[in-house]
Amino acid sequence: MTTGDADTSGVSQSGTVSTTSSDSSGDGSTGTTGPSAPICGDGIVDGDEECDDTNDIADDRCHQCTKNRWIFASAALHNDPTWGGVEGADSLCRQYALQSGRADDSWTTFIAWMSDSENDVRDRLYPGRGRYVRTDGVVVAETFDRFFSGSVAAPINVDEHGNQDIGGGVVTGTSPDGTAAPGTHCEDWTVKNLTNFAAYTGGVSSTDERWTMDLDPQFNPVPCAGLNARFYCVEGK
Repeated sequence: MTTGDADTSGVSQSGTVSTTSSDSSGDGSTGTTGPSAPICGDGIVDGDEECDDTNDIADDRCHQCTKNRWIFASAALHNDPTWGGVEGADSLCRQYALQSGRADDSWTTFIAWMSDSENDVRDRLYPGRGRYVRTDGVVVAETFDRFFSGSVAAPINVDEHGNQDIGGGVVTGTSPDGTAAPGTHCEDWTVKNLTNFAAYTGGVSSTDERWTMDLDPQFNPVPCAGLNARFYCVEGK
């Protein structure tokens, strides 16, 4: 055999056999590890974490790296449904949240728990990963989906200032599943008319479906000019 016939693959001209790194994993990977999973408690908001405050205090604004979002019933009562639709109600909720001094920069994200003929509140509400709590720290909904289950964990009878055991009705226009109640919603919350029975309300003292809408026709709907009700205001993103 001549030298030219020899297989020289893997051999240098000096006769030294060269080596290359081999895959020892058996799966074709190079052994390179990907980004590490988020670590709750390291103070770094990463991955699907909404917050990370390095502690395990359940009652602060961050719980298990998800955000505790405020929900309250407005201290103000509304007897004239001409606040300019759901957007107008959202604007009022943001004012209430700002004035309370409890919502930090998140006051701009609040919306009213309110539907109209074109908008279901379940589509308007930000789907937070954490819990929804009253301004006194009591949990109202453990998850976003709890709002649409037909009940809540605690009555929403605390206002933006933390005053407890307030009473009264709440204008919602919203069925227990988060969709709009039937009717015109006082022409989408723009018309005051005693003969127009189109406002649906819930009650702040209830935890069953009546928290958002009493299904008894004896109580709903009420006349558009006969309201004297609060708003539910819920923090968003």
